[in-house]
Formats: sequence, structure tokens, C-alpha cells
Amino acid sequence: MREEIIRRTEAFMRAELMKLADYKDNNRRMAEYRIEHSIRVAHIAADIARKEGFDEERAFVAGLLHDIGYSIDYETKEDYRNHGRYGARIARPFLRELGYSKAQVEEMCYGIAIHVDEKADFAGENTPLALTIGDADNIDRFDAFRAYEALQDAEYRDLPLEEQRSFVAERTERLKQYRGFALGTETATAMWRDKLDFQLNFLERLKNQIEHAVIAEIPDGEGK
Repeated sequence: MREEIIRRTEAFMRAELMKLADYKDNNRRMAEYRIEHSIRVAHIAADIARKEGFDEERAFVAGLLHDIGYSIDYETKEDYRNHGRYGARIARPFLRELGYSKAQVEEMCYGIAIHVDEKADFAGENTPLALTIGDADNIDRFDAFRAYEALQDAEYRDLPLEEQRSFVAERTERLKQYRGFALGTETATAMWRDKLDFQLNFLERLKNQIEHAVIAEIPDGEGK
């Protein structure tokens, strides 16, 4: 990968995503988290590309830019669902400035556009590179930090024991369903399932702790 291209893309991505800190209900840390997530996605995308034999640099660059649609101040949840399509519009002129061909730019933009809900507002092809952008995003979102984040968002520590038990059971079932999904490449699918297996193992351990927080009924006469 060419260092100049990566550094220019990183600087562009950082400048765009730091705009988040200026919007209502946001702060600098929220913007920094989105930047950190984008860098992790770029590394995952490049790793997939390297193992699958397609363009590692373009996968990394597209990964860095996949969330720059968040630089827009959205009003509704539906607007947020469009951040991939808006991100492709923002990325397109920048990618052309980097010197990529029109076909290369469109493939990268298509991957950025579809990474939220598999829909774009322009024609494109589900190439391994395009699919890898969304795959890398999902792989990062279901890694170790997401296990922590899910507990925090549910205020898990403060839930009554029975609600903790329900949370673990429901999330376990959902992750088992997700594990059956196949991603765009064999490499991405293996990485995806590895992340889910980590979370499922964690939830199983959490379930065991919950069960041992209650003394089960002891039959009459036991221990005499």
C-alpha cells in the first residue's frame, strides 16, 4: 500500500468525521470513536483483501471512508440509514483526486454506499471488494467492544437477576442466528463467525454466573 495515499485518506476522513463533534447531542469522544472504528474497519478490509487476493490498498482506503456520511448533520433515523449513500457522494471526488480510475472509484463508492442496508442509489456490482466494506464493518461491530457496549446500553449491571437472565438468553439466540449468515468471501465469513463465537462463549460464561447466583432447591434429606 502507498503510504501517501493512506495518509491523505486518513487526514480527509478525520477532518470529515470530526464535524460530528459540532452537531447537537454529540461530543468530541463520539467523533473520535467513529474515527477509531473506521481505522479498524480499514485494517479488517485490507486483511480480507490480502487473503482473498484482491486490491489491498483500495480495500483499506474504502474502509477508512465507509462512514464519512456521518459528517452530515442528520435529523431522523431514516437519514442515518442513508449515511452509506451520502458517504459515497462525499468520497467520490476525493477518490478521483487520489488518481484511481473511474471504474476503481465506482467500485469503492458502491461498497461504501451499500454497507448499511445493501442498497445504493447508483448502479454497481457486488464484487468481493465492494462486499468487503460492509463485511469488515460488521466484523468490527461484533468484536469485543460490542460485547461490552451491549451490556452498557442495557444497563445490565442494574437489572434484576431475572431480567439479566432474559437479556443473556435473547442475545444468545440472536447471535446464533447471525452466526449462520455467510458474508461476501470465505475469509470474511470465518472472521465473522470467530467474533460471534467469542461473544457466545462470553454469554455462556455470563449465564453460568447468573445461574450460580441462586441456590437451587435442595431435595429433602440431602446432606444428612
